[in-house]
Amino acid sequence: MRARIVRVFAVAGLCAAALPASAFEAPPRFDVTKIPGLRAAGVNYTVANPVTSDGFLRVYQLKTSYGDVVANGDAVLQMRLIELAAVAELDKVNNSDAFNRALAEAGLRPIKFAGELIVNPVKTIGNTLAGIGSVFGQIGAGMNNAGKTVDDPMAGLLGVNKQRREIAAKLGVDPYTDFQPLAVKLARLSEAAAAGGLVVNGALMAIPGVAGIVISNVSTGYDLTSISRDYTAAQLMDMTRQKLTAMGVTRELSDAFLANRNYTPLDAYAVGEALTAIQARERPGFVARAAAVARRDAAFFMRRHVEMLAQYERKTGNVVAFLALGEFPFVELKSGTIMGLWPVDALSWTESTGKALGAVNADLKRQGLAGKGELRISGTATAMARENMKAMGWKLVENARP
Repeated sequence: MRARIVRVFAVAGLCAAALPASAFEAPPRFDVTKIPGLRAAGVNYTVANPVTSDGFLRVYQLKTSYGDVVANGDAVLQMRLIELAAVAELDKVNNSDAFNRALAEAGLRPIKFAGELIVNPVKTIGNTLAGIGSVFGQIGAGMNNAGKTVDDPMAGLLGVNKQRREIAAKLGVDPYTDFQPLAVKLARLSEAAAAGGLVVNGALMAIPGVAGIVISNVSTGYDLTSISRDYTAAQLMDMTRQKLTAMGVTRELSDAFLANRNYTPLDAYAVGEALTAIQARERPGFVARAAAVARRDAAFFMRRHVEMLAQYERKTGNVVAFLALGEFPFVELKSGTIMGLWPVDALSWTESTGKALGAVNADLKRQGLAGKGELRISGTATAMARENMKAMGWKLVENARP
């Protein structure tokens, strides 16, 4: 059985009072053609129908030109669809006459191997960093984060990493993406761009659509496009560490968080930036929970959660402290309300969600906060989920927007 996202956050052995099977429901399925905002098929993918769910998130099965892909949750699906669109654009570049002419003019020999573009650079690749201050900044950051980043030091010296960031920014994707079809193509094209210099870059810019994809599916109060383009992975880690230190996170905990490869360097920066916007107690506790996640989808859940909180805080100024209930992330508001603001697509009362939310409620009662719980989810809940949340004394808000 597929591991559910709840298992990442719930304490091992978590259980509520024994309930008969009739007290639970099977998670719903969804007609892919009726999910708002979803394009069920594109040039290189098809979303399987029906879409299943796990009690918290919709679970999407994608058939792509690069193999089968599972996306746990609406937010992860949106990210993958943007990445698939980027791959389609890079395929156009690889196969375009303009790009291959530019490679030839740059003295590069393109060959095909397993469908991927490989280039054989025959020219010395120049360092394209702008300004001596930028050079020292990148070197210093690299020394601080030696062995922890995804950047290849030699590729950095040759200008490949900078080209990858430039191309990713044009496409609107994370340059450190974990989606391998995109990661491979970004690597190959950045090598070609670094080797070919302005000739190849000009061909990249001339391809229609390369600069036309939205940067992110996440609405934030900061510009991730320029951040991802202008700073190396090591610099992002240094900047994130500084933000975490300023809010009382120890160096040991910061390093543990930054070393968790379930977050990309851009994810980690986004988490640090969002936490900076929330001037609340116990932020180190949130970082400790974020550092402990062991799956990519759970890490993305944590990033989305704290970004939603940051948006909420910018609008209301109501958050006073972070806390955990049943090992799930919550915050305390000025009113005394204990609020969960979660990127949950489809809450249903399965045995797993019933036990997990029962443990959350038990923690609430143990802390003398019964009746003060509010769960705000980005999606919808089933009738049974609504009834049980109400019976436990919780206010449930669906389709919540920060």
